[in-house]
Amino acid sequence: MPGFLREVALLRANLDLIAATTERPRGIAERRHQLESRLRNIEATALRALDSGAGVLIW
Repeated sequence: MPGFLREVALLRANLDLIAATTERPRGIAERRHQLESRLRNIEATALRALDSGAGVLIW
C-alpha cells in the first residue's frame, strides 16, 4: 500500500501537467478539479485500507 500511495502522490504532484494534456471539452481548471477529487477519494480509501491491513482494487 505505501507504494500505491507514493504513486497517488506522484500523480498529485503533476496534476497541472496531467490536466493540461488531457483532451476534453472542459477547461483545464475543471479537469484539474475533477482529477484532484478522484485522487482524494482514492487516497482516502487507500489510507483506510492501510489502517485495517487490507488492500484496494482500482478498475
